[in-house]
Amino acid sequence: MKNILAFIILFVVPFGLFAQFGKFKKKAEVETFKDTRLVVVLMQDSAYNASIIAAMDKYWSYTGFEYSYDTAMQKYKKGDFAFLLFSKSKGSKIKAKVCSSEEDFNGLVITKKYKRRIVPEDVLALAYCRNHIDTLDWETEMIRGVQLLNNFFNYAIQAKNDGDISDNRMMSKYPTDKGLLLDKTLFVEDKQIEMKGKEDKSILFDAEVEETENENIQKLIKNQDNASLYYYYSKDEKYCNKLVVSTANSELMYFNSTSAEKCKLVSSDLKQMKSLKEAYQKSNK
Repeated sequence: MKNILAFIILFVVPFGLFAQFGKFKKKAEVETFKDTRLVVVLMQDSAYNASIIAAMDKYWSYTGFEYSYDTAMQKYKKGDFAFLLFSKSKGSKIKAKVCSSEEDFNGLVITKKYKRRIVPEDVLALAYCRNHIDTLDWETEMIRGVQLLNNFFNYAIQAKNDGDISDNRMMSKYPTDKGLLLDKTLFVEDKQIEMKGKEDKSILFDAEVEETENENIQKLIKNQDNASLYYYYSKDEKYCNKLVVSTANSELMYFNSTSAEKCKLVSSDLKQMKSLKEAYQKSNK
């Protein structure tokens, strides 16, 4: 892929885990998908609907798209369509009446067919969202989710060969510009970071790490602040997926999947991100 970097994030990839980014096998499939009409399925929740519409209108560029309620899916049974849905995981604190998935997943999913119960073989691409989404949270969750999906397709279509869009390659060498890690403050929601003894989070990360309220992180996302990164996690029945993204355009900087009870950002995460910075600087001298 264009500007692909030889930096390996130390992913823990459990057997049977959902594909992290997309399930396309060939670059030609990604190119063909560009001509697919994406149906953004509106659910019976006004906050979700308003937020996904605003995010798609502003941040989606890869395909043409249209909106339709989940009660009007009959007309899409024939034709070249894909569907954008929201799946909430088991145990998530999301009251909205949205979809679920056979393979437990929390976030936005693009599928080949519309089904309220998403099956793995229909999944084309996905983006993790937080498990705690209340009315006022939907706006920023959808901004990030739509940006992550759009980024994936824009990276995938630049692949040099089919192997570059495989799950393993995307997880180990996601082609985001890791230079975006440099000189950025990392914001972490209160009580979501765990240091031991005399560990200094800012030294481990080699930049400022600031704990703050989620509302402050949401403001940065809405403003698309280009001087910051932030941490969030998405938990399902078996795994906790830990992500660090840029506040502007939701560029994926770091991903790690670990056991469900280990969702806090810890020293090893910060050290790995520092290593990514050092590798980037070394390769760009």
